[in-house]
Amino acid sequence: MVENGYPIPSYLAEVFEKPSGWVETKVATVDAMLLSPPANANDFPRIYAIDCEMCLTEDGKQLARVCMIDYTSGVVVYDQLVKPSKPVTDYLTRWSGITAEALAIATTTFDEVQAHILSVLSVSPTPVLLGHSLESDLQALKVCHPRCIDTAVIFHHPRGRPLKPGLAWLTKKWCGREIQNRGEGGHDPEEDARACLDLLKKKVENGPGFGEFKVDTESIFERMSRARMKGATITTAVVDHGNPSAWHGQKATTCVACASDADVLAGLLASLDSHHFLFGRFTALADVRGWITPKPTSDEPGAQTKTGSRGAEALLETMGALDGQLRELYAALPARTAVVIFTGHADPRRMAELNARKAAFENALKAGKNVEELGKEARWTSADGRELEEEVEKAKRGLLFLGVKA
Repeated sequence: MVENGYPIPSYLAEVFEKPSGWVETKVATVDAMLLSPPANANDFPRIYAIDCEMCLTEDGKQLARVCMIDYTSGVVVYDQLVKPSKPVTDYLTRWSGITAEALAIATTTFDEVQAHILSVLSVSPTPVLLGHSLESDLQALKVCHPRCIDTAVIFHHPRGRPLKPGLAWLTKKWCGREIQNRGEGGHDPEEDARACLDLLKKKVENGPGFGEFKVDTESIFERMSRARMKGATITTAVVDHGNPSAWHGQKATTCVACASDADVLAGLLASLDSHHFLFGRFTALADVRGWITPKPTSDEPGAQTKTGSRGAEALLETMGALDGQLRELYAALPARTAVVIFTGHADPRRMAELNARKAAFENALKAGKNVEELGKEARWTSADGRELEEEVEKAKRGLLFLGVKA
């Protein structure tokens, strides 16, 4: 929500300061359904699709119409034209569908509309709001709400993030029908809200991966650079062995090159006060276990250097050093810092050995050798391929620890 510019309720995070006229949904307690699904279907929260249209006044854009539809029944529960507080300078009919004739009969004020929406949302269990680029609708209503589903986020643009798909394109692509095709007549908020309902139902029916394109390769550091925390840009740092600025740290605010785990700890401690997000990597434990394997240096299958554990004494010493480094780092963290520790990959040595054999075999064929000319151990078979796939999956396994410092 923060990343996509949502107004955040104060009880969720202190990242959005409500200007005058803003309200937030009242939530007395945490709903039990956050911990486990309710046994009774009636205890599930209501879902409302919402869409707002704006017009331009002497005080800038103001809310002109809002429409809400119940997800389960498909019934329009609220559809209201809003009387602007200032003279309208442009009805924006081409986009909003609002005309002077339609707005001339409006008598409901913005405050009345906002109060009604707030009353609908301030019940238990807390309802879910659904929309497309829903943050814009919340900003139009000047409402902060904790539970939102955004079809511009749960569905992907075919070229990946940070691009967002348009509602008309999504509806045509996944629901097989056209919307927003009235030309100069503009959008119909009921039509747009109903399109969001249908898209969510498609998602529920087909699973979470429906409507996604597997091209989302944007760096986490690039994504964070677009976010704001109390109006300020989020700063990031990568503290790692080698030259992180040449690979995964390219999009980070700061990169710190290290030669040892002691350098990594020192770099993290030095970067704490000036960065919001830090990534550091300790490698001594993987090294002492023999998990850091060099790349092949020739075409021969045996050229892959095999490394092994240095013994129990060295392993215990390294684990003790790592424990001390993590304790020192944790002690230096400010309160309310999120801490994520992950072990990375599992033992990659068999995978690396198989990769080296495969590369040597392919290079031999490229050099013009026949399979018959190669020794049995130098050949690459379909069984070897299946084993490599299994070892890759094993190497991906790891552990993740999450926490927040009190």
